[in-house]
Amino acid sequence: MTTIPRPNSDALTENISNKVAIVTGAARGIGFATANLLARHGARVVLVDLQEDALKSAAEAIGSQATYKTCDVSDWDQQIDLFQWVLDTVGPIEVVVCNAAINPEIALLQTQDPERHAQLNGQARYNYLADETKEGRLQRPSTQLFDVNINSVVFGLKLAIHHMKQRGGGRIVVTGSAGSYLPVPSQPLYTASKHAVLGIVRSTALIEEVATANIAISWIAPWLTLTSMVEGLEATTQANTLKSSPEDVAWAIAASVASPLNSANAKGFWVQGEVITEVEGAYGELGQRLIRPENQF
Repeated sequence: MTTIPRPNSDALTENISNKVAIVTGAARGIGFATANLLARHGARVVLVDLQEDALKSAAEAIGSQATYKTCDVSDWDQQIDLFQWVLDTVGPIEVVVCNAAINPEIALLQTQDPERHAQLNGQARYNYLADETKEGRLQRPSTQLFDVNINSVVFGLKLAIHHMKQRGGGRIVVTGSAGSYLPVPSQPLYTASKHAVLGIVRSTALIEEVATANIAISWIAPWLTLTSMVEGLEATTQANTLKSSPEDVAWAIAASVASPLNSANAKGFWVQGEVITEVEGAYGELGQRLIRPENQF
């Protein structure tokens, strides 16, 4: 594992000035901080989210380098239309940050009221093991979380690679989580979705057609980040809890965008406060041994 520095402003500007960047989940939190940072260094940023009012306000706060487009990123047709709209109205797409995600399970940690906690805990939307019934039938757990957290990344990767191949390359950064690597017993479905995200970006980054197209795919694994998603969590107020700001995570994304291609592709970056650590090197050697033909099963 290797600790890497944040890029200096001149290096970041040199790498992204005047490039078109799509950032999903950009109305607030990590997405907004990322879009704002890239725009400050010269990128032409397209903010993407579902909430139009919040999205419009976010783009206005960033200024003339930003525009916005509402999109349900879990919908394939809407993502196709999004990419085409960016091409038609802004320009060739050179950076894509797949950041949008939801986490209904976290609601159980956000309430300190025992009665409210018990109510939420009995609903399959918040606790997939809940014995919630309707007309005598055990209720199906909600899988919307997978639609947003996994499918949106699958769609974003496919579309970004498709368009970047046509223009000679680009950078894709996907927001994972510490939960991509570690179990989180209080949030099993969210953890499963982030494990899946890690699997698809790891594997896609090593596909030959991606590498030969001059495309780098990186991913970010933030630890506890102080966004609206975690409001009300007791851990956010504890002095000994390792916490990051959205800007800390944005700088990690910027570091992967500003890195040389061979230092960015198939790389994962843990974000712990202001510390950025590249972790995939420790897995890469083992992984390469396992995927050799003689070791396949």
